[in-house]
Amino acid sequence: MNSFFYTIAMILPVFLSCSCTSSTSTINRNKTGEKDATIKINTENKNIAVLELFTSQGCSSCPPADKLLGAYTTKENIIPLSFHVDYWDRLGWKDPFSSKEYSERQYMYASALKAEVYTPQLIINGQQEMIGSDANKIGAALQKISSDTPDAMLSLKKAEANNGKVNISFYLSGNINNSILNIAVVENKTTTPVKAGENGGATLTDYNVVRDFAAIKKFNEGENNVSIDIPVSIAPGNRTLALYLQRANTNKILAADKLQF
Repeated sequence: MNSFFYTIAMILPVFLSCSCTSSTSTINRNKTGEKDATIKINTENKNIAVLELFTSQGCSSCPPADKLLGAYTTKENIIPLSFHVDYWDRLGWKDPFSSKEYSERQYMYASALKAEVYTPQLIINGQQEMIGSDANKIGAALQKISSDTPDAMLSLKKAEANNGKVNISFYLSGNINNSILNIAVVENKTTTPVKAGENGGATLTDYNVVRDFAAIKKFNEGENNVSIDIPVSIAPGNRTLALYLQRANTNKILAADKLQF
């Protein structure tokens, strides 16, 4: 494997403890028979850590980072996202979740942070980069984030699946100027038999795989409504919607929320 990519042993995850306010949820069925989820707006500010892992099924160093990312999926104050890059696809195995758009996003971060591009690379709240399997460093970063005061608040009110789209209602407040709202449709868990490449012969499990992604610039303080496509292969019950507000000039993530639907 090229030295451009890092190899690191799996370190047991350091879990971040938090005290979060739970919100009441209800499950309804829409006219297509799919479930849609509705939650009450949570008005208590809480700092959220968004973990963007740039990974590939073609990279032998990535499975430990993928597994570590999965350990954070149950944490209320953490939103882990798995972006599968496409530059590994030419090396023996085409990752079915890879996207050129996700590779470009990783390069954007690397340029802003004056860092190398490698896999598995983790970006935390748009401000720090590190090896995606370095549990100790990740844990320290998360601990600091949990003590910070958020600049804004974002609360998902509703996600309604209908005719291949998810209709979203969300609430924004605080310092939201000069920001971009990122919307990710996530497949919670996938299992893939890999038949070639560095992980050939292995069956890989990936968590919170980003399957559709959009960034919008037009939104208002208060309530907002928007819609985004849902990949047809994601089954109801195995998908999550993640929204995160990001400062356009610094990439700092200001607020975020998630909702299974």
